Amino acid sequence: MVRVLAAVVLLLTACTSPVEDEATEGVGPITFVDGVDTSSDRQVERVVAEWNARHSLLQEVTFKEMSPATDIHRAQLMARSQDLAGVPDPSAHAAQCYDVMNMDVVWTAAFAAGGYLEPLDPAEFDVDSMHDEAVRTARYDGRLWAVPWRVDAGLLYYRADLLAAEDEQPPRTWPDLERLASELGPKYGIAGYVGQFANHEGVVVNAMEAIWAHNGDPLHPDTPDAEAGVRALADGFADGWIPQAAFEYREEESRRAFQDGNAVFMRNWPYVRPWLDRPESNVRGSKWGAVPLPGPSALGGWNLAVSRCSVHQQTAREFIRFLTGADTQLALFRLAGWAPSLKALYREPELELLGEAVLTARTRPTSAYYDELASVMRVLLRHALANPDSVETMMRTLADRVREAEDGR
Repeated sequence: MVRVLAAVVLLLTACTSPVEDEATEGVGPITFVDGVDTSSDRQVERVVAEWNARHSLLQEVTFKEMSPATDIHRAQLMARSQDLAGVPDPSAHAAQCYDVMNMDVVWTAAFAAGGYLEPLDPAEFDVDSMHDEAVRTARYDGRLWAVPWRVDAGLLYYRADLLAAEDEQPPRTWPDLERLASELGPKYGIAGYVGQFANHEGVVVNAMEAIWAHNGDPLHPDTPDAEAGVRALADGFADGWIPQAAFEYREEESRRAFQDGNAVFMRNWPYVRPWLDRPESNVRGSKWGAVPLPGPSALGGWNLAVSRCSVHQQTAREFIRFLTGADTQLALFRLAGWAPSLKALYREPELELLGEAVLTARTRPTSAYYDELASVMRVLLRHALANPDSVETMMRTLADRVREAEDGR
């Protein structure tokens, strides 16, 4: 009887050991975290379901949504990473680990510097085939820490029907944008221009783009050209062609204002495109169009990183390769409006406009201290936008803060 039981135990061990060995090698269920899925018809949820349909439960991916506010989203990821850093037995905390994190391009440096990410092999993810500037945001201290997934560049959306009625072309310069927004907004009883000016990263991005459009440098904000860019926005609020309500707009609020037919122009990301043609949209069809911004866009986007706390890193890397594959990226452009990171996809005719904006986009500073700098920038920029007379003073103060951040203080 003892021999029979021993044989059964050996048989069961033989049957289960391959799975255990496989799990030991980094294969197992993982958690994928992203911001709230604001894409039309929830495309992030769809691609996760597609992965799960193709794989066994052993490699199941659980999708977890973070806060819609990017600063809170970042804080949630940082808190979990810090909680699990250096735990004696990572496998005991596997369920709490965010194995694959989708991170704003400006977060990579801070998470890498903190020791919360696994370094990645560039060849494994073929990053040479990806947008060069996007890949640069995924590197820190000479190593690759993330893989570009969604590349973002701001576009200027416009009411094509209203411009056609006025025999006007979409503006390509900032003075033309100011003129048309200030003339057509009052004429049609709607806002002239909406962007993102709430107390979040959007106000930093919108201000940087205005500075670049006036030939300034955001890292030297106390120069005449940089001041001119911020003053143009501040004057827009003071003169009324940017509505006061936009002072609290994030991406979704400005998208809804334009989609409801309440603005002539809107600065926003490519994700809004499918929303504008939904049945409930008041501007669907030929009523809207899009062109590059009157000046370079800030390079936005999101990078996929593997958490150091992950005990299933092989599955995590395979999932990243799936998300960044050509088929997945092209589908996400068509269904969600997201710009792909793969350069070859911009040969598609439907990506021509977006490619023009992406290829001329400029990166924000890559620094482990960027979050601290951005927090100060938000406060100073919003004060300047609400008080045009304070622009020069605020920009001088901002220049001091930029120098402190560059010195690591």
